Amino acid sequence: MPEGPPDWDERYQQGHIPWNSGHPSEELQRILAEREIARGRVLELGCGTGTNAVFLAEQGFDVTAMDLSSLAAEQARAKAAAAGVDVTFLAADLLELPDLLTEQGVAPFPFVFDRGVYHTVRRSDVSGFVETLSRVTDSGGIYLTLAGNANEVRPGEEGPPRVSAKEICHELCPPMELIQLREIRFYGTIVDGKRECPLAWSALFRRK
Repeated sequence: MPEGPPDWDERYQQGHIPWNSGHPSEELQRILAEREIARGRVLELGCGTGTNAVFLAEQGFDVTAMDLSSLAAEQARAKAAAAGVDVTFLAADLLELPDLLTEQGVAPFPFVFDRGVYHTVRRSDVSGFVETLSRVTDSGGIYLTLAGNANEVRPGEEGPPRVSAKEICHELCPPMELIQLREIRFYGTIVDGKRECPLAWSALFRRK
């Protein structure tokens, strides 16, 4: 029988979170250096323990971050408090997020970021993901996703889920317009018990 959806709280409880490098995404830092992204409101989808959300807050962004795991959100709040920055953390289902944010009067956002959410959610409900993305991203706003790359030659099932360039464009355009797609590496990821740098995509979009 196929495996059911992961128990994310259990994974954080056990520390089975190989994507959690503990360091802000190098590609996120590079995009911020290359692009004129205003230091305004930003939504991070799938924030995990809050490393990138804290980094964005330290860069002057007004950060809202969410994760399906309540334990991850709890750890993220502690990380933000230790860093002395204000971040709004939500433990919420991505597919129910738009109504929650609308109720709070904060959606849509001019900048939305995810590291590893799209490539996971697309396997079960890509249309629901695109609907959420469309509603939480402001018209003309920027969306950056970092996703596993189907061009990875490493065999085996370990490592991030993989998606092709064609699939990214087909699934996210529209409502998004692709600005830039380039190959990168996920640094600090644990694969087969070793620290590896799996091949990934950096996909930058603008909301139509």
